Amino acid sequence: MTAMTALTAMTAPRAGRLAIAIVALLALAAPFLLADQPYFLHVLILTMTFAIPAIGLNLLLGYTGLVSLGHMGFAGVGAYTTALLMMDHGWSAVPAMAAGAAAAGVLGVLVGIPCLRLRSHFFIIVTLAVGMILFALFNNLDGITGGAEGLPGVPRPGPLDLGFMVIDFRRLGGFYWFALVVTLFALLVQYLIVRSDFGRSLAAIRQDEILAAARGVNVFAHKLAIFGISTALAGLGGALKVMFLRVAAPLSFELLESINLVLLTIVGGAGYLAGPIIGALVYVAIPEILRFADAWRLVLFGVILVAMTLFAPRGLSGMIEAGWRRLRRGPAVTGEEAADGRPA
Repeated sequence: MTAMTALTAMTAPRAGRLAIAIVALLALAAPFLLADQPYFLHVLILTMTFAIPAIGLNLLLGYTGLVSLGHMGFAGVGAYTTALLMMDHGWSAVPAMAAGAAAAGVLGVLVGIPCLRLRSHFFIIVTLAVGMILFALFNNLDGITGGAEGLPGVPRPGPLDLGFMVIDFRRLGGFYWFALVVTLFALLVQYLIVRSDFGRSLAAIRQDEILAAARGVNVFAHKLAIFGISTALAGLGGALKVMFLRVAAPLSFELLESINLVLLTIVGGAGYLAGPIIGALVYVAIPEILRFADAWRLVLFGVILVAMTLFAPRGLSGMIEAGWRRLRRGPAVTGEEAADGRPA
C-alpha cells in the first residue's frame, strides 16, 4: 500500500462522515433556512414521499436484482389503508401509517409466494399486472376508495408538545419534520439490512442465484422476505404522500408512477444507500427547475435522463463515487462495494 493510498484510506471515511454531517445539518435546518420559501419546503417534502418507496425498490432492484413494475400499486395499498383508518375510524397518524405499511407488506408476501419462483422476466410481468389490477381497484371501488375522485380530506398528524416547543404538523414546516423522521426511519431500515448477513446473502443472490443456493442460502425465503419489506416501505411512502397531499387519489399510484419509480432509482444509483434520495431529488427538482421551458419542459427532462443513462450508467451515486476516487486516487474497491459485493 502506497503512502497516498494509506492516506486516502484514512481521510476518505472522515470526508464521508463530514459530508453526511453537513447534509444532515442542512436537512434539519431546512424549515428555518426556508421559512420564507414555502415552495421549496413543499418540493423537499414531495421528494421524500417519492424517496421512501424508492428505498424499498432499491432493496429489491439494487441489492437483490429483482425488478418490480408495480411498486406504486403497493404504495397505494398503504395510502388507502392509512386514509381509511384515519378518516373513518379515527386512528392517529403513526398507528395508521404502520397499519398501511403492514397491509402493503402482507400483500407483497402473498403476491410473492407464487410469483417469486418465476424467472426474472416473468416476475417483472406479474408485478406489472398486479400494479395495474391495484390501480383498477383504486379507480373503481367507489364505495371504499372513492373511485376516480379519491378520498379528499385526509388529516395530518396533530400538534406535538415537546414542553419547550410545540410542533404543529398541520403546517408545512412542522410536516417537514414529520416527513424527515419517516424518511430517516426508511433509510435506517435500508442501512441495517444492507450491512447485515441477510443483506450480504441478498448480494450473493444478485450475483449468482445458483452459487448462492450452493453456499446454503435459501434463495426463495430471502427473496420473499425482501419483497415483503420492500412493499411495506412502499406502503409507508404512500401513506406519507396522501397525508401530505391530504387526498388519496388513484392517479398517484398508476403504472406510469411505478415506471418513474424504477427510473429514479436507476438514475440515483441502484445499489447505493443514497441512490433513492438523489434520484427522488432529481426526479422532483429538475421538472420544477425546467418550468421556465413550459411546453419543452418534459422534452428537456427526457434529454437530461438519456444523458445520465449514457454518461452515468451506475447512476449519479456511481458517478459521484467514481469522481471522488479519481480526485483522491483512492483504492480500487470502496467499503460499500465490499459490503454488498458490487464489482469496482
